[in-house]
Amino acid sequence: MEQSDQALEWAIHYLTTLSDEVQIHHEPVVQTSYSIVNKIKINAQTVYLKQTPELLFSEPKMLAFLKEQGVNCIPKLIAKNPDLLCFLMTSCGDKSLRHIFNKKINFDQLRQGINNFTKIQRSLENDISELLSIGTPDWRLDQFSSLYYSLIQQDKLLISDGMTEKEIDRLHQLHQTCINLCERISDYKIPETLTHCDFHDNNMLLDSTTEEINIIDWGETVIAHPFFSLNCCLWNMTYFYAAKETDLIYKNLQSAGVRSWLNLYDEAQLLTILNLANKLQGIFAALGYERIYVATKNQRKTVQQEHYGSIAGCLRTFMSKFLLE
Repeated sequence: MEQSDQALEWAIHYLTTLSDEVQIHHEPVVQTSYSIVNKIKINAQTVYLKQTPELLFSEPKMLAFLKEQGVNCIPKLIAKNPDLLCFLMTSCGDKSLRHIFNKKINFDQLRQGINNFTKIQRSLENDISELLSIGTPDWRLDQFSSLYYSLIQQDKLLISDGMTEKEIDRLHQLHQTCINLCERISDYKIPETLTHCDFHDNNMLLDSTTEEINIIDWGETVIAHPFFSLNCCLWNMTYFYAAKETDLIYKNLQSAGVRSWLNLYDEAQLLTILNLANKLQGIFAALGYERIYVATKNQRKTVQQEHYGSIAGCLRTFMSKFLLE
């Protein structure tokens, strides 16, 4: 029996023990090398079963931690099975914002989702030691340039992902640029905190009953500068909705995204920091892909096969910001 089938069998058995009269229907909603998700309807309730590779099996621990900290706009962990690398969680929304938008951004809804997330970030600024204790990767600015250097040392990985030796040489030339940018951003005392590597409108769900916008996919989290998540969301606006950095909606989303830090700096300063962090965004995204490449490298189907060239593409984005240097 496939491990995914075993996980589904475990979930159904677990759920049927909760009630004497149970009607269960299940269907797959995500099937990738790094995540298998089944939607399960038990009587009138909807829950989700998620299974990941071992190196990405951090989400149940993160969900439990966030609930302990009083975070509400997330799924609730029901049960987990470490042997099968799967867990059950409650539904926290009906449709993603990307599905609802249908190629046209609803500014108010997206602003609400961003605001909910940045409030979480601010609330966890003093919980770094606890985040480290549950295994959250440390990508803070004092580690960031070293992580970049470690990545660009992996010639075999980069070449297999489509990079040329000339491009790799250029990445090495930009190592000091990375160091300098980290130092410039650090000069502004924005507390580093929990940061979502895949924060965007497709990981924000609208609960049609409460009208609340909830955040999902908490396995791809690290400790880092908070503005990397916001820049990730903004980049997705340019990719999926053809928004330009010069567009009013993009600028308004930038302003909305930094509001949670207005007690530290004024908006103009915060936007300066956001733009500095954006220069490093390609590296941040590449490190995220490296993490899931590694997590699936021994599987029959890997992330690199599904998303070939992702690390290379992200690093090229970083290089493209310094063409004249």
